[in-house]
Amino acid sequence: MSETGHGQGSGIDAALFRQAMGRTASGVTVVTTDGDAGRGGVTVSSLCSLSMEPPSVLFCLHKGSRILSTLMSNGVFAANILAHDQHRVADSFAGLIPELREDRFAVADWDALHTGAPVLRDALCRFDCKIASVFEFGTHHIIAGEVVALESFETKPLVYSNRAYHKLEVA
Repeated sequence: MSETGHGQGSGIDAALFRQAMGRTASGVTVVTTDGDAGRGGVTVSSLCSLSMEPPSVLFCLHKGSRILSTLMSNGVFAANILAHDQHRVADSFAGLIPELREDRFAVADWDALHTGAPVLRDALCRFDCKIASVFEFGTHHIIAGEVVALESFETKPLVYSNRAYHKLEVA
């Protein structure tokens, strides 16, 4: 069954847009930072590659995010792509585990590569980045990072779709 919707301004119904985007599938990433401005992290589902030269990634972060000022001041981040069994890490950095809200990093073990941003031990992939550019669009900042170090491991990714975590299966 398909649904259509038109609303004010853009002509698209906001609830229908949110519903349609919720049906898409994406990998789950925890973006972390550490430096003079402090340590922090947040769960995102918007990480993607940007360029091969220079190697770079981008993600989107709401303008009201609690970590935005820390991230911008530090100028570095790690994009930790979660493995299929790391949904508790995603929940912790999404603020969904009350007992971990004061120290979200307590949920797992962490290392550092080049920039000092925390990289998750046993993640599917770990991209260590310095912020290269930031763009504003609508309610979000689009943050581009140049990858200065990375590690990738053989395991399956954690996938998010329809407000739930899934394991990727071969069709």
